[in-house]
Amino acid sequence: MTTSVTFATSDLDVRIVEELRIDGRIGRNELAAKLGVSRPTISKRLNALIESGRVHVVGIVHPSTIGLDALAHVAIAVDKPVRQVAARIAELHDVPYVSLTSGRYPLIAEIRTAGAARLAASLERIRSIDGVRETNTLVYTDLIVDIGRPDKVPVTHLDPLDVRLLGVLQDDGRASYTELAEAAGTSPGTARIRVKRLIDDGVLRIGALTGGQHETEVAVGFGIRASGPASDLAEVIKDLPGVNFLASTIGRFDLLGTVHATRLEDVVSSLDTVRALRSVLDLESWVHFRTVKERYNNVPVLSTIQEENP
Repeated sequence: MTTSVTFATSDLDVRIVEELRIDGRIGRNELAAKLGVSRPTISKRLNALIESGRVHVVGIVHPSTIGLDALAHVAIAVDKPVRQVAARIAELHDVPYVSLTSGRYPLIAEIRTAGAARLAASLERIRSIDGVRETNTLVYTDLIVDIGRPDKVPVTHLDPLDVRLLGVLQDDGRASYTELAEAAGTSPGTARIRVKRLIDDGVLRIGALTGGQHETEVAVGFGIRASGPASDLAEVIKDLPGVNFLASTIGRFDLLGTVHATRLEDVVSSLDTVRALRSVLDLESWVHFRTVKERYNNVPVLSTIQEENP
């Protein structure tokens, strides 16, 4: 028998999002049992969160696994209303992430694409947008921790069916196995087996993205200049509480990261821990006020895989 626990609606929403971050495909019955509320209540709140756009449950794959080998962080200064410029940048296909931030650069975008030429073209498109006054670019040399922490897997480990399933799940991480089967051209049973294997192997992580609308979460970006090998420093930072993104970069920083927490005090503690590390020469941080776009739904290697595995 399930014990009933009463939450304020906002508290229940927070708990639902926390569980969805751990397992985006968790069933409604299991979610209700974990949180100690009825299934109808869970269904109502879950539907409201997803339909409002406050929460997106998506499949996340390491970019190198799907052929995205040119990645960059672009800090942008503007001379027009920042939300207007952000909306234009968010329309670009190779830009999965756009955020309004504090500091000298009120706008940050991320580019994920295939090859240096496409990366340069994407940067040119950003610079050509009316209102973009200045860009400062960090090129990633290694994506150490990505959102959701998917593993790097060689493209050759995937076949066309895997890639079709990944493509659907990147748009809707809670798509039913029937929907997955219809979209991928297979049976629901095969879809279930393949998806489970992709998750168990770490290729695919399914979780909730809150789109910057979750009022209880604080997200702070940070850049580090380091002495000595940045890779050694990264090994320490990547496992600190709240660090859900970390990359080594070429540019004004050697490492770039993001820390998330439900309390600002926890973010401050994490950043103080980083500052205390001996090889950290300088740490700069900025607050993410609002995420305008966060959709990692690009699978460009499908045609290549199909050619290699007819």
